[in-house]
Amino acid sequence: MHSDLVIRGGRAVINGRAVPRDIFIRDGRIAALRPHSKSPARAARAIDARGLLVLPGVIDAHAHFRLRLGPGKYTADDFTTGSAAAACGGVTTFIDYTGQGPGESPLKGLRARISEAAGKTYTDFSFHCMLTGWERMKDPAARMAEAVKAGAPTFKMFTAYGARGLLAGDAALFSALEIARKLGALICIHAENGPIIDLLTERYAMGKGIKALPLSRPPFTETEAVGRAAVLAASAGAPVYFVHLSTGGAAAIVASARAAGLKVLGETCPQYLALDESRFKGRDGRLFSTCPPLRTKADNAALWTAVRTGALQVIATDNCTFTRAQKSAWGGDIRKLPMGMPGAQTLLAAAYTFGVKTGRISLAKMVQVLCENPARVMGLSARKGFIRPGADADLAIIDPSASVRADWRKLQHNTDFSPWQGTRLHGFPKYTILRGKIIAEAGELTDPKDFTGQFRRRTKPQII
Repeated sequence: MHSDLVIRGGRAVINGRAVPRDIFIRDGRIAALRPHSKSPARAARAIDARGLLVLPGVIDAHAHFRLRLGPGKYTADDFTTGSAAAACGGVTTFIDYTGQGPGESPLKGLRARISEAAGKTYTDFSFHCMLTGWERMKDPAARMAEAVKAGAPTFKMFTAYGARGLLAGDAALFSALEIARKLGALICIHAENGPIIDLLTERYAMGKGIKALPLSRPPFTETEAVGRAAVLAASAGAPVYFVHLSTGGAAAIVASARAAGLKVLGETCPQYLALDESRFKGRDGRLFSTCPPLRTKADNAALWTAVRTGALQVIATDNCTFTRAQKSAWGGDIRKLPMGMPGAQTLLAAAYTFGVKTGRISLAKMVQVLCENPARVMGLSARKGFIRPGADADLAIIDPSASVRADWRKLQHNTDFSPWQGTRLHGFPKYTILRGKIIAEAGELTDPKDFTGQFRRRTKPQII
């Protein structure tokens, strides 16, 4: 067999096991998987993967690049820098969000964001459709059906941010869940109790510095919203997916709902698994501001347990990059503090370092929550997330014995800090391969002028 690329001598994670396999790639797809052989391969290029692990390319199911903050204002990472960071971190596909105004057509928002990203990414990409301004939307069922037909079968709704026009009331959530059930679509929910957060934010906004963040968003604001939305989903007979869960209590609700047979799915992020509220005590505490905020070490541990046992199905980044200057412009007023951190380039490394290396999760579980489950749940499994013949040749090849001390100066994000600064991380990829092309090697893009990313239409989600 003549191949464009062969990866020889590595251990590939396939069906939950790291097995010795040579991987033959032709025309952007995996052509064959074979036991190791010493016979020379007929290939344009070969990678010697002896001593290395070959993983499916990571799918970041929750990313924000070029997020509009206001007239002429955006987050620090655009689609080029964000996808560069993703590629150098082993991510081969990311799913961002549309940004149309409240009540506007999701399909209009989808087309606009595809146009923004086209020709500017190093990785493949897709978008979740925002569902905001439900009451103002003309025929929301038809508008959702249009988006599903266009390859975007997942929709995001919020139980917070009323002042920004994002908050969906219970009637809107229930109605959207009912429609999603009929369409075979999936509602993804940012679950926090917005009205109570607004009350507490006004109470603690000034005079307490960064401490106002956890005070204004205590754990019950997440758990209450998760429980309420889970009940609405169950009543509508629809699946529901909770993004960026930060508390052990929320994970326990998801676990209980699933044990009762409900179609409830959950996602968490590296910052909620490995960072805790002690980060707020330092001089740079504001740099660690996210919504929801960092929690306790006990929450870290509970979330790892939920990932290990399958109560939570996905680890994603919620990447939302700001510079020090952007973070520092808040003037001590929590209402003006940008929320979010860079994470695309460190997703795989953080999961491997704090999960696999510590024994909290197995290598197979890491691949499941970073690759296989996102592919299934987000409608990408026909081509992405797995090492098997016929799949896109999207791969992340790591050296399990190598480590790198994280330094923002050596990362691709368009910012001047990293939440992992100075931390020794394992699992950064030696090679990242997208559809058979090596797009990054040892933390650097192989061809910065070659924007190989493509929009990926998605099929209906698989509820696992």
